[in-house]
Amino acid sequence: MRFNLSEYNWPLIIMIAAVSATVSYVGDMLGKKIGKKRISLLSLRPRHTSTVITIFTGVAVALLTLAVAAYSSDSVKMAVFGPNIMARQMTELTNEVRSRQNELDDMTLDLIATENELSSVKNEKETVEAEVMALKDETESLKRGLAEMKEGRVIVFQGEMLAQTSIEPGVDGYDLDGAVQRLVALSDEYLENKMADLTIAASMDAPTVIVADEMRGKIMDTLKEAEGRKVLRLTAPLNIVLGQPLEGVLSMFESRLIFREGEILMRELVSGVRSHEDGANILYTMLKRINRSAVSKGILPDPFSGTVGNLDSLDFYDMVDKIVVFGEVLKAAEVTIAAAADIYTEGPVRVKIEVGPDEEAQGGE
Repeated sequence: MRFNLSEYNWPLIIMIAAVSATVSYVGDMLGKKIGKKRISLLSLRPRHTSTVITIFTGVAVALLTLAVAAYSSDSVKMAVFGPNIMARQMTELTNEVRSRQNELDDMTLDLIATENELSSVKNEKETVEAEVMALKDETESLKRGLAEMKEGRVIVFQGEMLAQTSIEPGVDGYDLDGAVQRLVALSDEYLENKMADLTIAASMDAPTVIVADEMRGKIMDTLKEAEGRKVLRLTAPLNIVLGQPLEGVLSMFESRLIFREGEILMRELVSGVRSHEDGANILYTMLKRINRSAVSKGILPDPFSGTVGNLDSLDFYDMVDKIVVFGEVLKAAEVTIAAAADIYTEGPVRVKIEVGPDEEAQGGE
């Protein structure tokens, strides 16, 4: 470390030198006078008295030097008279600095956590806003569809299945043209029946079903490398109103046998049924469970309704009546639901329901 002469405390140095010189001069003069007069202090010889005065003079020089330095500089005062105090204060200051540093580190961590939380909240807000906008768009679309439906113009809704057909590989590959023709014919029949159900005037023509050549070409390219039974499904791309052409969406799926004819889909013992409402709820719950099971095993559900089949209402309530009768007479009934025919991936799931007495209970009697 280099020191610059201009940085020294020259006034203090000069003052200490002057005081020391003055005290030394006074002590020397005093010693000479005492020596000449041969003064004796405390019964000491004059020579020893002079030595004592010289010693006291040196001590006075040191004390005055310290006094002047301490008076002129607080740093010197603390260094000379209070080193322990300075050490204690230094330790306390060091501990306080460390404490403040720890507090600063904790505040920094809290700030980082708060910033991360704020970022997460912002992302969540943006996600919610996007979902709200999507819901608004969907609401507007539903409102338009509802308005069109009230006006009696909507004939097909977006995602609604128009028709489906299976296609088997032959000697010359798959007959896609024949399958598409069947799909269009089935779609026309479906739309005519739907218009009749909606009591639309017979003079109004059903939408014209079209399958684009580009879509047909993509399916044909896929079929060239395909093997086994396939199923083709035609669905509506959006809401279709009367007089509007319908360019259907053609989709292809693998088709395999899921349930064989007569295969038991569900068998359950039903007891304690006292009303038709209870019986209907039980049978409806069983059919819903079969629907979920069929979908999990590979049956393609209707893209619009999510179901894999339907049951005639007369057959349904006929089975409910039987459940109630057996419940009143025998306290329990056994409900068996089986496949009415071979059921493939494309469905539909057609079932036959049998309601009879509990065989185990009868055997026990």
